[in-house]
Amino acid sequence: MTIDNVVVSRSWVSGGKTQAFDALGAADRRLWSSFVRQTEIDDVVRAIGAAESYGVVVVGPWGVGKTTLARAVETALAPTTHVVRLFGSSAETQVSYGALALLMARLPATASESPAGIIHGVDDLIRNDAAGKEVLLVIDDLPELDPGTVGVVMHMLLRGTAKVLVLAREAGQLPEDLVWLVKDGLLREMRLNYFSRAEVGTLVTKATNTPASESAISALYKASNGIPLVLQALFHEQVANGNLKTKSGVWVISGPLNVESSSALAGIVRSRLARESDVVRLGIEKMALLGTAPLSVVLSVVGQDAVSELEERGFLEISSMGRHRAYLSERYVGDIVRGWLSADRKAELFSEIATHASRDLDQLDAQEVMSLAAWTLDAGLVLDPDFGLAAAARAIRHFDPLLALRCTAEIPVGHSLRVKAVQARSAAFRITADYGRAVGELDAVPDTVVEALGVADYGSWVLSLTGALLWVPRGYERIPALLADAEEHIAAAEGSSTHADLLVARRRILLATFEYQVHSGEFAEIARELEGAGTDLGSEFGINCACLLVPTLAVLGRELEAIALARRLERAMVAEDVPPLFTDYFRDGLACALIWSGQWVECVDMLREELENMPQPAQYRGGLIELNLGLAHTYAGRGAEAVEVLLAAAAQLEVRESDNALGLAYSALAFSYAQINNEEEAARCLAFAGSLDGPTQWTNRAMAKFFRLMALRWLDDPRAVGKLHDSAATDIGKQRVTTASMSLFGGTVQASEKDYALLEEISLRRQGPMPNVVVALARSCRTRDPAAALEAAAIAQELKLDAVESRCAVVALDFAREQGQNALAREAKARLDRLRGDLAKMPMVPQNSGIKLTQRELQVAKLAKRGLGNRAIADRIGVSVRTVEGHLYQVYSKLGITTRSELEQDAEL
Repeated sequence: MTIDNVVVSRSWVSGGKTQAFDALGAADRRLWSSFVRQTEIDDVVRAIGAAESYGVVVVGPWGVGKTTLARAVETALAPTTHVVRLFGSSAETQVSYGALALLMARLPATASESPAGIIHGVDDLIRNDAAGKEVLLVIDDLPELDPGTVGVVMHMLLRGTAKVLVLAREAGQLPEDLVWLVKDGLLREMRLNYFSRAEVGTLVTKATNTPASESAISALYKASNGIPLVLQALFHEQVANGNLKTKSGVWVISGPLNVESSSALAGIVRSRLARESDVVRLGIEKMALLGTAPLSVVLSVVGQDAVSELEERGFLEISSMGRHRAYLSERYVGDIVRGWLSADRKAELFSEIATHASRDLDQLDAQEVMSLAAWTLDAGLVLDPDFGLAAAARAIRHFDPLLALRCTAEIPVGHSLRVKAVQARSAAFRITADYGRAVGELDAVPDTVVEALGVADYGSWVLSLTGALLWVPRGYERIPALLADAEEHIAAAEGSSTHADLLVARRRILLATFEYQVHSGEFAEIARELEGAGTDLGSEFGINCACLLVPTLAVLGRELEAIALARRLERAMVAEDVPPLFTDYFRDGLACALIWSGQWVECVDMLREELENMPQPAQYRGGLIELNLGLAHTYAGRGAEAVEVLLAAAAQLEVRESDNALGLAYSALAFSYAQINNEEEAARCLAFAGSLDGPTQWTNRAMAKFFRLMALRWLDDPRAVGKLHDSAATDIGKQRVTTASMSLFGGTVQASEKDYALLEEISLRRQGPMPNVVVALARSCRTRDPAAALEAAAIAQELKLDAVESRCAVVALDFAREQGQNALAREAKARLDRLRGDLAKMPMVPQNSGIKLTQRELQVAKLAKRGLGNRAIADRIGVSVRTVEGHLYQVYSKLGITTRSELEQDAEL
């Protein structure tokens, strides 16, 4: 069955759960677009109304929303404007005055006898219909207007009886007369582009009055290419089939954005393809099955002329970086077309494709292997086990667990690759956060089969099982015995295995041990070994050790070294093309190192870039990236921004609780709500976080505990400070100085000199600008030095840590007032005055009541602040000018100022 013969089912609008989403008409499209196109709409309205303008030409690709914008403009102008819509046609079907057919039918016979009569007759008809209103000609659906219609339009423009709004895909489609008007500046040209990722988020949020998670936004943006018409239909379709749903008042993605052949988008695709040639339609059929393929293969399968035409028509994209690969530029087109094809038609096309597509893995990159595996499975063929396992490994690396499961499903029990297939399936289930199933797949393999494995494969098996057990209840309990048995197994194999196999096995058991210890927070025990191995970034073992070393260094007070290592690691992974096992540890460790060292702004930029470049299956890691984004804002004291991000992250994690991190999300939410003085929500989130206790890595547990205690401290719970100190003491014993320093910093708002000395000592063992803030503040509190506190405040200001800066400024203000250092007090007070408007709740408030002015000094100061001169003040209060001057001298001295302008700026007088 070919595309042009397909009959699209309309059952999706006929009831059931999709019935609420069938209103995809023009009015609905205008409503959606208006949320992000209002600026463009206003610009067009202004340009049409300008006296010197003949109108506007709106240029943009298919589906960008030109017609929708035009209808919005018509609505805005409706009270004062009569609109006439004209539709062009292709050159092959041109009919003279075809766009004016309805008006031509109303002309008297005498007016139709000459071109001049037609021009004036149509002009008169339109003006009569307008009944005194302005006239706007809206010309849609170019490429061309026939010359007769152009003559009428130009007559009305030049005569001043009408303005024009022209919609075209490219400026080159305009009739020559209109081109000259554009060049002369009489017609304004405006280009519409597809929505950006940020605009997609704004559009969905405003159109539905519901915020969307970053994962959902990324998925919608990538699936729709930012095309407004496609985005709207795609959104409604995914809500209807449950792939998009609201959770805790946030749109979240619960599954891949699959597009069915009977979806709302099918009508859009059919309409587009109906205007294309047979060559284009056949090329799209083949590309729908090919997916992503080397350009050489696409040229062989589709044909050079067809490839050129597909690219020219905007259906095909060819990568310009690295290996040249070709793929459909709009994924949903391929999804729908693939669904339209009958089994016989697929088999016919697959047979043709197979003669050109190589199965040599060495000649294919990851995307090409995955595409080849997918279309082979779609054809109903069985993958060769070697190829299926290779494709599964690449699918796991690219966060496509469902493809990995498909590729390994047919490898039979008893096959030599079955155990490796089970390991791949376990890894796929871990990506989907089905941790119980990940362990279950491995446990289902009989012990006799595991014992019979070669020593290297046995080491790989233990590594997989250890990694899976970390995330399930009571999984930790099994790991020590598992690792001990593995050591014995390898020792027993020394006489029967090669040195190379034994080395591989030992390294895999060592990696399993390292992961277990990092996961459980025993960083100091393995730091030296990880450093020794992690320096070799040219090997798979070295890269994996380095991935685990990043979070280890971050917790042990070596944050800047962690960041530098992560940057080198990123380059090494690209250069060596090694698929690391511990990518998540490396990414999370880098985020923590940046946040903890005070470089939270850089972390936010990094995470937002990661969200924007997220691969298509955004639902698998998106919630964790959003969580890290929320943690950055929480640590930075940006409560309002943190709440917004964390609510979306928590909603996404409720759908798929990756890393069992939901408890961390709600703990961070509790602290963020406390920061904005919302005690009720903070308490609610604390209670919910306390009910969540899934196994997760130590850094997640530590951060969750810290946020809960900080929330309690901000809520004035008297137990919080003691618990923060206890937590710090435990971390100090384990050399986890970074988290110890943060707990001490949080628990020393009002503390003893001994506590401040400990905070200073521990923080001196850390790296980065944030520890410098903590050290300077601790030293200030220990020595009662306001200058040191102001030094800390200046660093915090550079880091955009408003809450920390305010705490430092309060300390500086108290000490400066206590010691009569008025200039420093004024500087500290100026900082606080600036910050008060940005912080819903101050972490500390000044304890010192302030600078004491006598009643007479205060009276003189207030009169001077109002602008009265010394003589006027003296006359007002009945003293001599010299006395006024003496009082002002005392005021200036106490306030630490030297001029009246500084006095006038003092907010406390």
